[in-house]
Amino acid sequence: MRASRAWLATLLLPALLGCQDGAGPGDDATPVTLPRRAAPPAGTDESLRDAALDLVEARERALVAGDREAFLATVDPDALGFSATQARWFDNLAQLPVSDVSYELGDEDFMTRVDGEGDLQLPVDFTMRLRGFDRRPVTQSMVWTFVRDGDGALLTDDRNVQIEAATGWTPAPWDLAHIDVRRAGGILAVFDEDTAEHGTYVMSDLAAATEVVGAHLPQWSRRFVVYGISDVTALDKMSAMTVEDTAGVAFPVPARPGGPVAAYRFLVNPTVVGDVLSRGRVFRHELVHVALATSDDRAPVWLVEGAAEYVARSVLPVDDRRRIAVQELGVSGAGTLEPSRRFYTRDPGLNYALASLVCDYLATTRGEAVLWDLIRTFRTARFTTWAESDGVVRRRLGLSTDELSAQALAWARSA
Repeated sequence: MRASRAWLATLLLPALLGCQDGAGPGDDATPVTLPRRAAPPAGTDESLRDAALDLVEARERALVAGDREAFLATVDPDALGFSATQARWFDNLAQLPVSDVSYELGDEDFMTRVDGEGDLQLPVDFTMRLRGFDRRPVTQSMVWTFVRDGDGALLTDDRNVQIEAATGWTPAPWDLAHIDVRRAGGILAVFDEDTAEHGTYVMSDLAAATEVVGAHLPQWSRRFVVYGISDVTALDKMSAMTVEDTAGVAFPVPARPGGPVAAYRFLVNPTVVGDVLSRGRVFRHELVHVALATSDDRAPVWLVEGAAEYVARSVLPVDDRRRIAVQELGVSGAGTLEPSRRFYTRDPGLNYALASLVCDYLATTRGEAVLWDLIRTFRTARFTTWAESDGVVRRRLGLSTDELSAQALAWARSA
């Protein structure tokens, strides 16, 4: 938005009257005081616009060229905290396979919703792509705050709570801390200073998990990005459960807010990174979500999570899996397969155990293809409520979900 000026472009001065008797003003005459030009409201000094846009271009050139000195020269040195995070961010991106980098002027209509800061604020769209992992470039909408520096401009901030809330932006590891990037084949793992000590073993477990999931889903590319950092900000934002109850989350990365998905990635709780006993199972589970990507978006939650947990446990002998299911379900009975997101908030431990058992039962007694076929069925099935999803299961399998649960529990108890 082009800010309206708060002052008149032309000052109207009163006409000078002829002096009496042709004399000049006396020594005691009151001097004329001209009205001062008011400063533009915070963030709206349009006289700085050209310099700010030149700075945007300079930052893009520096980032593309990998010129750290030129990149940091665009930052206000008096903004000490921002200067430090910008240096860290540049160093972080240098470790990543970044391509398609650009900065573009964004939607200026959004600026009516932004609280004024600095001398000038402008919307800027930052685009980048993780080469070999993202199907298309990913664009983040930002608001930059500039301050005057002589005839030029400097950047003093690139964060804005209004646009981050509007776009649902979630910070990536390279936005939060110093990162340590490991890459092996199609695996790109991002650690931080606290989790990097486990990096070698985690990469080995990720490779093993990839092989297991790839065997169950052979069409999967086996290429993915995983985050394993100590900051749980993103984990807390994405999970429907508490952080303590969340081992990991797989998530889509849209090319732009509301746009097509550029990639599926997953992140794990930092406690999992160092947990030798459980991380392999967590990796296998989350990688099923990554491999299926958007293909299970319309499936009931019990099927989505049950199929992933079935694959995660598939490395165990089937009789061991049945006994584990009985222990987890206890004397509670078969229970109900929860199709909605209440799966995560109403006794999630029981829901995961039952969903895993049902999917294991189907895969073992009818063949694993039945799971993937059922997921595909939901992609085109006609239903408007989760209650109606039970009808899809009955038509496809010949059983209601309650009947399916009862049969699965009987199967497990016969082990």
